[in-house]
Amino acid sequence: MPGTRIAASHSMRSAHSISQLSKKRLLKELSEVVERDRGTTATMLACIAEVDRRKLYAEHAYPSMFAFCTDRFHMSESIAHKRIRAGRAASRFPRILEMIQAGELHLSGVHQLASHLTQANHHDVLARARHKSMREIDELIAEIAPRPDGRSLVRSVPRSSGGVEEAGRTADDRTAGTRPDEPGDGAGSGSSVGSVVPGEVSRPLPGTHLRSLTVPLSPRRYRLHVTISQEARNDLEQLQNLLSHQIPSGDPALVVERALRLTLRETMKKKAVLAKKPPKRRKTRTGKTRAIPAEVKRSVFTRDGGRCAFVDSSGRRCGSEWQLEFHHCTPYGRGGTHTVENIQLRCRAHNQYEAELEYGPAMMRSRRKSAQSA
Repeated sequence: MPGTRIAASHSMRSAHSISQLSKKRLLKELSEVVERDRGTTATMLACIAEVDRRKLYAEHAYPSMFAFCTDRFHMSESIAHKRIRAGRAASRFPRILEMIQAGELHLSGVHQLASHLTQANHHDVLARARHKSMREIDELIAEIAPRPDGRSLVRSVPRSSGGVEEAGRTADDRTAGTRPDEPGDGAGSGSSVGSVVPGEVSRPLPGTHLRSLTVPLSPRRYRLHVTISQEARNDLEQLQNLLSHQIPSGDPALVVERALRLTLRETMKKKAVLAKKPPKRRKTRTGKTRAIPAEVKRSVFTRDGGRCAFVDSSGRRCGSEWQLEFHHCTPYGRGGTHTVENIQLRCRAHNQYEAELEYGPAMMRSRRKSAQSA
C-alpha cells in the first residue's frame, strides 16, 4: 500500500507506569501512540479491503466480511461496519489511506463520505474534508448531495418514566443504516419504517407503549410506527432470512408489505376467490428439468437445520441463515442429480465460492453477468 508503513510493535505500558510520566513525556507518548494508531488504522483498512476483494472469509466458513470481522476478530457491529465500508472506499480511492495515516481524515468521516465519492469528485471532496469535524463533513455532504426537507410531525404521546422526549422518538430517529455484513455504498433505502440493519429489527424504546401510527409522507407513501412483541420481532427476523433472495436489503417495510400480500392472498384462497395454478418446471434441451423437487428441498432443509452446511478445513461450519441456496455437491452441469444425498444448503456466499472453485472465477462472473442481463 503506497505511503503506508506497518509500525513496529511497542510493549504496552501499565497504567501505573503512565501515571509516573512527566507532563512533557506523557504528551510525547500520547503523540507517538496517536501517530502509530493512524498508521495501523490505514494498514488495517487496506487489509480488510484486500481480504474482502479476495473473499477469503468464505474459505474459513464465514458468510460475509462482516461476520468475519465480528465473529473472528470480535469487532463490534458498528466498528466492523465502518471499517469495511471505509476499506471498500479506500480501495477505490487510495488517497483516503494517505489522509488517514497523516491524520487528515478520520474513520467516521470516511464512513460518512463513502457513498458520495465518485471518480469525478473525489479529489475535490477529500480535499475539502481535510481536518474537518463530523459536523463539518455533514455540512459538506449536504452541499454536494442536498436532500429534500423532512415532513414536520407534531403529535401527542403518553408520558412514561423515560420522559416524553424519549417516548416520542420514532424508528427514523434510531436508524441503523444498511446491511452490516454488506455495507453499501449508497444512501439509505428510505424505508417507510426507517432504515434498519437486516437481521437486526428496530426495537421499541423501553417504557413506550404507543398505538400503531400511520403517517402520510407523500401521495403513495406512509410511515408505519408500531410496537410489537418479542415473538413478532423473531418472526420478522426469520422472514428477513427466508426472503433474503427477493429482498436482499432485508428492509422491514418490504418484508411487511410482502407478508401482507401473502396473508391477503391466502385469506382470499380460503374464500375461494383465487384458483390454484400448478407451477411450471423449466426443462433443458435434453428434457431434464433443473428444478429440484419440492420433497427433496424439504428434506434437505430439515436435515441441514435451515442453515448453511459449508464446513472449512478446520471443521468450522458456516451456519448462516441468510440467502440460503441449494448446492449440488456434484454439480448439475457435471452430471449431479437432484437427490437428498447430493444436495446441501449453502448461503449465497459459499454457493458462489464453491462454484468458483469448480468452474473458475471468470466463468462464474460471465454467468452472473449473463443472468443479470437476461
